[in-house]
Amino acid sequence: MDIRLAENLKRMRKERSLTQEALADALGVTAGAVYKWEAGLSSPELEMLVRIADLFDTSVDNLLGYEMAENRKRSITDQIYGYIVSKDRAGLEFAEKALTKYPNDFNVLVASAKMYLTFGMEERNNGWMRRAIELFEKALGIVPHDINPKYGKLAIIGDIALLNFLVNDRDKALDMMKKNNEAGVFNSKIGWLTALKGETDDACLNQLAIAFWDSIADINNTSMGLLYYYCNRHDWERAKTVARWSIDNLVSLRKNDEPCFFDKTSAAFLISESYAYFMTGDKAHAGELIDEAKRLAEYFDAAPDDNADIIKLFDISYETSTFTMLGRTGNETIHTVLDLIGDKKFTAFAKI
Repeated sequence: MDIRLAENLKRMRKERSLTQEALADALGVTAGAVYKWEAGLSSPELEMLVRIADLFDTSVDNLLGYEMAENRKRSITDQIYGYIVSKDRAGLEFAEKALTKYPNDFNVLVASAKMYLTFGMEERNNGWMRRAIELFEKALGIVPHDINPKYGKLAIIGDIALLNFLVNDRDKALDMMKKNNEAGVFNSKIGWLTALKGETDDACLNQLAIAFWDSIADINNTSMGLLYYYCNRHDWERAKTVARWSIDNLVSLRKNDEPCFFDKTSAAFLISESYAYFMTGDKAHAGELIDEAKRLAEYFDAAPDDNADIIKLFDISYETSTFTMLGRTGNETIHTVLDLIGDKKFTAFAKI
């Protein structure tokens, strides 16, 4: 094993924002001793190695040979996720053995917690779900600075809250999400779990309405991204499919026929759909789609209203407005899309 004590000690100290003096105080040694360890001029005794490893919530072998230990732990976490994918309950015993060996490793803790979460939810086993909560809470206390956000603090809090809800600590679950709802990350779960709890008031519906609108905005952005991705690849048939689905989806959601934000959004998709037909030689249909986009843009611009209270699923009004990078008006939106497409022949064909 490649001994890498000096660089590991320095790295772990800096990860915890400790000076050499602060680490020395915590270990009961001089700052000079810490300096020599980090410079590779001397090494701590075995008893001191154990104390350092304990201070950094790691193992001695991790402290001494970080690369080898990390490779071994990575292999273990990969195996745990493999057990989850294959739905093999033998993974529970494997995870416990891994936790015995690496009780303070973040990735092992999270992988094991996810195993107990997956099997616990599937079989409604409260004991397994509570074990998942225990492991997630321990991981929450040692989240590394450079961790993938997918497995970061908010993701873990969301998993803990969901598990609390499933083991009937419902108020605790909702309180956790509300207190940690950074940038509305838990909006949909708060609305969903509040409804599952049995609420029927307007506050619950308003929460769901806001979450639903956020999801529609995400879908529109994703659809627009897919549309341009397929255009970039000259996959015109998939581009047509994405554009048409997006337009139909907006039509199915709108509350009435009054001018609204969906009109200029649909106009953007219509121009993009027209371009796909233009590129496949169907200029007649491409022209029809351009005319429809113009009509919608003019319809919106005659009485512009960007209020988001336009979804027919909700009978209450909620104060929120919509914003888009495509343009303030319907006409601006069409010109922005034409500029994004950047095809002079199509722009000339559109005659806008």
